[in-house]
Amino acid sequence: MHVTHLSLRDFRSYDRLELSLEPGTTLFYGPNAAGKTTILEALFYLATTRSPRAGADRELVRWDAQGDIGTPPFARLLCELKRSDGKVRLEVIVQRRADEASSTVAGPPASGASLKTVRVDRKAVRALDLVGNLRVVLFTPADLALVTGAPAERRRYLDVTLSQLNGRYVRTLSHYQKVVQQRNSLLRAWRERRRPQRGAEDELAFWDRELTLAGAYVLRERMLAVHELNGLIGPIFRRVTAGDTPLIATYQSSVAGLGDIGDERAIEAAFLAHLGRLRDEEIGRGQTLIGPHRDDLLLAMGNIGVGTYGSRGQQRSATLALKLGEAELMHARAGDAPVLLLDDLLSELDAERRAHLLGTLARPDQQTLVTATGMEDFDAAFLARAKKIRVDNGRLYPS
Repeated sequence: MHVTHLSLRDFRSYDRLELSLEPGTTLFYGPNAAGKTTILEALFYLATTRSPRAGADRELVRWDAQGDIGTPPFARLLCELKRSDGKVRLEVIVQRRADEASSTVAGPPASGASLKTVRVDRKAVRALDLVGNLRVVLFTPADLALVTGAPAERRRYLDVTLSQLNGRYVRTLSHYQKVVQQRNSLLRAWRERRRPQRGAEDELAFWDRELTLAGAYVLRERMLAVHELNGLIGPIFRRVTAGDTPLIATYQSSVAGLGDIGDERAIEAAFLAHLGRLRDEEIGRGQTLIGPHRDDLLLAMGNIGVGTYGSRGQQRSATLALKLGEAELMHARAGDAPVLLLDDLLSELDAERRAHLLGTLARPDQQTLVTATGMEDFDAAFLARAKKIRVDNGRLYPS
């Protein structure tokens, strides 16, 4: 899989961009705030419908964009790609709402969701149906939080990976999250006595069923993925660190009594039984206390927790192993290598880890887009095979 063309209009700092891309490695280099990361962000957005940097879609629209006559300003992202099963064209248009468009520089845009139009091969689809057409793996310096940060970071890592591989997963996860919100709303109403508890058992029985049906599938898919990842990240971690200690990932579920990770019905039964035992506590606290939204991914070097006790170098190596493992998992399951997006990653690595990473990226079937402030951190072999593009103030200059 590789992207052949990227087109942007009024996206972030770009008023217009037309960029042809080749298989293999492309290095975008130039000063900070030149627009390098925006290129990677656009491709990640086209793959996942989510920005790794923006809190809301409206932030993606160039601040001084004018829009067309009678319509609010909008950002347009379009890419064309080649996959093993043929060519695909992906397009997303994010439009500010009318009240956002009328805001001035004196104050930020009004809050609220922007309008989003999604097309695959010129056919309008739901945002969820875009996910998985383009598969990417994004590395950024902020990804260290994957190892050192909160459990939500590691849950997001699994969800982004699995959503790009499996359309059922992304749809089921979306449904599960909506069920949790509805169930929590009911629990809070009973806790705050805004709703009589008479009949609570019957109402919760319906939501428990919805929760466990969707949650059991999400749990099974996550646990199977972690099982596969353990066969991938251990060797990668040893290569990156040039050591013998493996990296081990363990899925820590908040649901008690889970049996065979492949048995969805057994997971569902254990989930439902655990909810029954927590009924009074959940009503008392006004929230759903167990499920995939409360789980974690534990990372250890042998018996040592990497996030708590690992050195900075070990934590960076674990992050690299997880991301490269994500790419290997996508390749193994889909039969097509994902596009690697590496944002200023080498500046965070020492020379030894840098050499191991660059060696790992030297694959003929892998499209890799790399950003850096300069070329001094790259070895001669990498620079010889990479296409080099200088980026300065939103302008691209092939070299």
